[in-house]
Amino acid sequence: MKYFLTLIILVTLFETTNAQIMYRTRYRTAIMAESFAISPLGSVNVEYLPVRWRNSFLALRTGIGFLPGGRSTGVGQVANGGGVSVPTSVTYNYLINNLRRGINKRVAVKCKSAPSKIAAEWFVEMGAGITPVAYRSAETRSYSFGILGLRQQVIFDIPPHPRVVFFRVNVTPSYSFGKYELRGGLSLGVSL
Repeated sequence: MKYFLTLIILVTLFETTNAQIMYRTRYRTAIMAESFAISPLGSVNVEYLPVRWRNSFLALRTGIGFLPGGRSTGVGQVANGGGVSVPTSVTYNYLINNLRRGINKRVAVKCKSAPSKIAAEWFVEMGAGITPVAYRSAETRSYSFGILGLRQQVIFDIPPHPRVVFFRVNVTPSYSFGKYELRGGLSLGVSL
C-alpha cells in the first residue's frame, strides 16, 4: 500500500510537470472581474490553478465584491444595507478544442509565414462555490452555487512573458434560505 501511494504521487507530479511544459495557457495565477455569477452583483477575484493537466485544470477562486441592499425602516423609508461579499469557488475545466492538432496541421502544410503569436482554447467549466455576504445593518447570509459554463482562453505569445486573457460565461444555480434561483454570469481576466 505504501509503494502504491508513492507511485500515485510520483505519477501525478510527473503528469503535472509535463503538462506545465506543454501547455502554456495553464498559467498559475490570474486576476478577474466577475459580474452576476457567484458574486450577486460584481466582484474582483484572484484565481489560482493548483493542478494543471494536459487537457484540463483545477481552478480555485476567491475575491471581494459589493452587494447593494436596503431594508424598510417604516413607510416610505429605506436604510442603506449594502453588503460585502466574499465569493469562493472550485472549478474543474476540461479542454473541448484541440489547439495542438491545429498547430500540427499548420506546420504540416509548411506555411511560409511564422506561426501566429495568438492562440485560443475553449474549456467547459463545472464546479461549486459559496458566497458569504456581510451586511451593515442585517445578519450575514450565505449563498451556495453550482457552476456550469464555457471559458475561452487566448494566449498572446509576445516575449518576454506570454499573457493569457480569458472570458467566461456561466450558469450558476444558487440555493439560500430554502429557495433555488437560476443565475448567469460573465467574467473577464488576465494572467499575472
